[in-house]
Amino acid sequence: MALTKINNNTLSAVTTLPAAIATGKVLQVVQASISTSVSSTSASFVSAGFTATLSSLSSTSSKVLCTLAGGRTSYNDNNVNPNRLSVTLFSSINGGTAADIMPNAPFCNFDLKNGTPGYTWSHSGCFLYSPSTTSSVAITPYFRVPNDDGTPFFNHATTSGESSAIPATVTITLMEIAGWL
Repeated sequence: MALTKINNNTLSAVTTLPAAIATGKVLQVVQASISTSVSSTSASFVSAGFTATLSSLSSTSSKVLCTLAGGRTSYNDNNVNPNRLSVTLFSSINGGTAADIMPNAPFCNFDLKNGTPGYTWSHSGCFLYSPSTTSSVAITPYFRVPNDDGTPFFNHATTSGESSAIPATVTITLMEIAGWL
């Protein structure tokens, strides 16, 4: 069998990649979470009440990997029409007006009507954002239920009537990734 050599070394002797190979690096990581109930009857997007902020980005070519995880969505009305809870992410650059960074594809859609009210899914997903700035970047989850006639919960933290307490915490994590070509 032929032995492949990299820069005249065996594979086990290679400890770094050649300079010509572009690699992404995690430059900073921040998290924010919420453990309280959050609900709204608005058909427009409303803030979920917590924000993660990267203080400044290293380069305008940096990317921001946003992940959202945890929590419980629910309805507390027995007579609701079928609706979907849509979750998206809004970004504010350097304290400016927040704007939806996912306007054509919500972060997640949950069907909240399965015949009876109750708890549904936890939030889970990620999005790679290209803000093209070196200023601070704040990301906030927003949610809505269009044409709602009940009370949807983005995070249902109450444990009333349940046989055991189930923690309901939603966490957003932001990672600045060094830009690549």
